[in-house]
Amino acid sequence: MYRYVAAATVGLTATAVGLTRPSTKSVLQEFKSNISSLFYYPEELEAANKWPNVGRLSITAKAKALTFESVADLDLEQSAIKRRNEIMKYGYPTMDNLKQLNDHVLAYSNVHKGPLWVCEHLTDYNINFNKSVSRSASKFVPDSSVHPMFRAYNSDFLGSGFDRGHLAAAANHKNSQLAMNDTFYLSNICPQIGKGLNRSKWNELEKRARALARKHTSAHVLTGPLYLPTVIGNEKFVKYKLIGDNNVAVPTHFFKVIVARTQKGGFILESYVMPNEEIRDDIAISSYLVPKSAIERGAGFMIFDYIADSQYCRINGVSNPAFIETN
Repeated sequence: MYRYVAAATVGLTATAVGLTRPSTKSVLQEFKSNISSLFYYPEELEAANKWPNVGRLSITAKAKALTFESVADLDLEQSAIKRRNEIMKYGYPTMDNLKQLNDHVLAYSNVHKGPLWVCEHLTDYNINFNKSVSRSASKFVPDSSVHPMFRAYNSDFLGSGFDRGHLAAAANHKNSQLAMNDTFYLSNICPQIGKGLNRSKWNELEKRARALARKHTSAHVLTGPLYLPTVIGNEKFVKYKLIGDNNVAVPTHFFKVIVARTQKGGFILESYVMPNEEIRDDIAISSYLVPKSAIERGAGFMIFDYIADSQYCRINGVSNPAFIETN
């Protein structure tokens, strides 16, 4: 049996189960219409976010482009501070429960027992293979920096039917065993469907991020879970599963936003949302491109908001008519 909308929907309408396989076109049309219905907002706000939007910059952007002095209480070594500032160059989505690992930064959700968002700065150095680094040497472990009351454990995932899905991908950190090991802390992990998502389409999306990093020397990537409402009749409900004794939340969807700076000084932006469901092989990952603002409204925070709209030369594969070359 095939679920009518499961393959490509953002999961915002009640889905039915039937015996007839829907066409790829109908599945994607449902996906696009559901995105629009969830993230509707008043016309005056919508108009303010349409191109041309020359020079618009979030009023919180400068506040989130943090300096060492503003988070000095983290007591990091200078090299770690420098790397953190490189990773978070374009702004912090939130400031609560921040954790800096060797080569990624995340914010942790005590409620969901997992990451709220994870930020990476992918470069040729950290994504290129180092033969001394072995994925098999890395083990999933609870994050001891999280209070035990809010911590996820491997036992929570055992028998759940979900993979332990990396948000900072292990393959993004193949140059350092320590950096790869850090991606296996459960603070970087969410319950994720394995077949059709974590082991295929999500993996394909991770490869896309690395390809953009290689093409443009580096890329910043922000990844996170979403807990989006389902529309039933005229009402909306947020419904998600909990697994294990510690009630680890299972996201309804995942997002990934990628920005890469071109040689001409502009930025390329690609923003994706994928449902936490099995995705058919015949649906391209480009079908899951959505406006960054839709992700921000669903997640509840701004993403890379130190980059003005006019600095994006391409957004989700489309040239930005408001782009102003600064180089």
